[in-house]
Amino acid sequence: MQKAKQSGRAGFMAAAVLALTAAAAAAQDPYRIGMSIDLTGPISFNGKIAAAGLETYVDKLNAEGGVNGRQVELTVADDASDLAKGKANTQRFADNGSLAAFGFILTSVSAAVAPQAAEDEIPIVGLGGLEELLNPPQPYYFSYELTAADLSLPILQFIEQHAAENGIETPRVAILVVDVPSNHQVAERAAAEIEKRGWTVAETQYFAISPTDITSQAAAIRASKPDYVLMSHNDAGALVGVKGLRRQGISVPVINQWAGSADATIEQLGEGYYAFRTFVGPAEEGNPAIEEMRAAAEEHGYSGDMTNSYFTQGYVGGMILEKALMECGADCASGAEFAAALEKVGEIDTGGMAGPLAINADTHEAVKSVRFYTWDDAEGGVVAVTDWIGKGTE
Repeated sequence: MQKAKQSGRAGFMAAAVLALTAAAAAAQDPYRIGMSIDLTGPISFNGKIAAAGLETYVDKLNAEGGVNGRQVELTVADDASDLAKGKANTQRFADNGSLAAFGFILTSVSAAVAPQAAEDEIPIVGLGGLEELLNPPQPYYFSYELTAADLSLPILQFIEQHAAENGIETPRVAILVVDVPSNHQVAERAAAEIEKRGWTVAETQYFAISPTDITSQAAAIRASKPDYVLMSHNDAGALVGVKGLRRQGISVPVINQWAGSADATIEQLGEGYYAFRTFVGPAEEGNPAIEEMRAAAEEHGYSGDMTNSYFTQGYVGGMILEKALMECGADCASGAEFAAALEKVGEIDTGGMAGPLAINADTHEAVKSVRFYTWDDAEGGVVAVTDWIGKGTE
């Protein structure tokens, strides 16, 4: 009997040692993280920049020893803003044990993969999203950008202030946005908010994701005699769109969202073009956090990608990733665990690379504020014309 007890005890101890050994081995494996982003499609000019920002932060993390004693293995996959490719990337990440999938620069792609991600329990951490994915929060969808439907709200706040300063009591606002599902939400929300303010929706027009000419849309907007044009498009679209408006003699202020806020875009379009940013541009001087980011980019070979705030956005995405991994722990092994950790991230201290950011169980949308910029001929550069202001849902 004594021998049997000793044998049982030995078996228990052996099993415990095996379990501890397996746990230790798992702890030595890298955390696997995916990123699905447009590297070759219509928004690749910004997708590559967003990816480089996240890659810079992950390389910096790994050079400093990783998180919880584990390295971070980041796989960046091209979705070319194509729904099928986005779905295939998400399935690949789920199959290889990735804890999350970041990126999805085109919200239509993230919306398409969201049901699959929920089924596979792999959280999406996207660059924006449709209203129905974030309000109320869905368990496996998070964002480090604004909800698509909210994009118009800070623009309307800006118009309200600008109109008051220029004696325009009831502005006529034309809406000109990219023709994708998420921006139909932008236009609908903007129209409702304009009417709520007692203003007039002068005209609503849509233009292509990769536009070459907007003559017909600009003519319709000119005929509507607006005081302002509310735009929602990326940098390439803004260049075509605003120049098309100006050729039609439309000289009123055009106000765009963060996707059209690169320094080069603002410089080319000049005074009268405004765009908000949710993250500080990488060229900003006098900001220690930006200087640290620039140093990391130089060290890890990404300094040539620091062309607009998409880089900062990706870099801050790395901060969110690090904080969630710290919360999840050394033995974090599933998307479900990582999603639960994301809900405990709370406030994210970026050192001034953005306004207040936070993720918790009540909000999966990190961005809470924006800042507007324009070109100043006297300064010979891009200047901020507001401080960080609430996004407009308060």
